Amino acid sequence: MARPAKTFDHAAELAFIDAANPHQWLLTAVNLHEQAVALWRNRGRSQLTQTAKDGTRTTWDDTNRATFLLAAFAMENMLKAFLVYGHPAYIAGGRIQGITTHDLVKLSELSPLVPYAARDRWVFEALAEGSTSWARYPCGRDADDVRPEGQFTARLWVKYCDMMVAYTSKMRKLLSKGWTGPCGHYGSWTFHD
Repeated sequence: MARPAKTFDHAAELAFIDAANPHQWLLTAVNLHEQAVALWRNRGRSQLTQTAKDGTRTTWDDTNRATFLLAAFAMENMLKAFLVYGHPAYIAGGRIQGITTHDLVKLSELSPLVPYAARDRWVFEALAEGSTSWARYPCGRDADDVRPEGQFTARLWVKYCDMMVAYTSKMRKLLSKGWTGPCGHYGSWTFHD
């Protein structure tokens, strides 16, 4: 049986809009990215090696899984910053609507504000594959969904970092111009480096 949809009074809606404005998504994205960078810098200190029956060895860095997950969540928050900026209705009515997925490809396709989304689709695909399976959980939902842990390659890392820098810069420029959200909520942010 479906639950009835919650309703919120005006004060609660305004508080939610303030918590879900694009600046808050940006801050969360930047914080998660900084934590991914800290883990990336610690790679090589501990490695895991699996040896198969035939003697084949697979080795990966112990920070790989957490770095992947943090980077994917950072990118998800960044994409949602663009989405909420361009479509404030996604956070109207005291709830997030229409962007509750973790599918980075889908999220990137929803906003024309995301720079070079088509060109960088491979990054979204790589991060999403990890964040919806092996980086988040030890197994898939069933036997058809078991995937080996992917490697956060140097090529993927460099591209992801370049994207985060570009996206942060663009979002800061947009927020400096101001943002009007649901219920007439308005904000303009000034950034100091």
